[in-house]
Amino acid sequence: MKKTIKSLIATFLLLFVHMSFAQTSDEEFDHSKTGFILTGQHTILECEACHIRGIFKGLPQTCEGCHERVSQIASSIKPITHIQTNASCDDCHTDNAWSIVRMDHSEFTGSCFTCHNGVKATGKPVNHIQSSNACDDCHLSVSWIPARFDHSDVTAQCVTCHNGTTATGKTIDHVQSGNVCDDCHTTNAWVPARFDHDQVTANCFTCHNGTTATGKHTAHISSSNTCEDCHNTAAWIPAQFDHNNITSGCNTCHNGVTATGMDANHFITSEQCDVCHRTTAWIPTLIFDHQSANYPGDHVGSNPACIDCHTSNSQTISWPNASYKPECAACHESDYRRDKHENLSISGLIDCAGTCHKPEPKHRVTDSRWDP
Repeated sequence: MKKTIKSLIATFLLLFVHMSFAQTSDEEFDHSKTGFILTGQHTILECEACHIRGIFKGLPQTCEGCHERVSQIASSIKPITHIQTNASCDDCHTDNAWSIVRMDHSEFTGSCFTCHNGVKATGKPVNHIQSSNACDDCHLSVSWIPARFDHSDVTAQCVTCHNGTTATGKTIDHVQSGNVCDDCHTTNAWVPARFDHDQVTANCFTCHNGTTATGKHTAHISSSNTCEDCHNTAAWIPAQFDHNNITSGCNTCHNGVTATGMDANHFITSEQCDVCHRTTAWIPTLIFDHQSANYPGDHVGSNPACIDCHTSNSQTISWPNASYKPECAACHESDYRRDKHENLSISGLIDCAGTCHKPEPKHRVTDSRWDP
């Protein structure tokens, strides 16, 4: 009897479940009663798209719970080209379409780098300029480009940031200079760069010493360190020295230390440079003016070569007979012919040019009786 009653109850329950299921399948199921409201693209999906293998309970209710590769459902998973992020899908996407993407940054109060660190979300690429990790110093939340840094709020020295670590600093081929960037550059761009020398009152070498700023290179002519003597502030070249203001002797500067002096092969002399050279250039040299009381004879017209007399390449002459210097006979004793001079001794005629001979255009005697 008891078995019969139990059998009838079981049959009744099965019939009730069957009737309830039939009624539900004929009507639209109200998914909102489950606590997960279907919106957007979810309203047109087949039930089996989410309820695989007939599982209705315990399904994830977050986007990434279904749309991650590790999900059992793994529906419309993130592509491998997706930006790096572990944020929730609905932080950027809506359930209407994946292509409608908008990240609302207004809800964030922390640093951009909290997400944009190259792991959680896209960060600085490898070719990014040297910078700190404060993304919003240059970028907007709308897009990475264009990027612009507002220097108007900066009160510290440029090198505080532009030190090659926090932000781009001097390159390895930068001219030698101090670290006061705004002496030459503007905040608009590194190039063009221009230094205003009008504000400088100190000597050029104070900066142009090869450390603070570019100084003399290794091939520079011997000179003092007074750059402005030859150069102007517009450019190193052309360079020109004004000798008009010099009152001392040339060798005061042209001594091989302060300025270029005589080289090793130069004619040995104690004369000042301007006796032979011009102030515009060392070459061509001037003809030395021998007009002086000590100049022997009158050779102006004949213009003998320097080495005809200066056989030792020195201003000191090796006189053949020094006892007659500076008269003609000191050099021309060997040219004297006693038979042509009525057998007179040369000692009485040592000044050949002062007695009989003239050197222009060739040696000749004033008395027509004598041959040259």
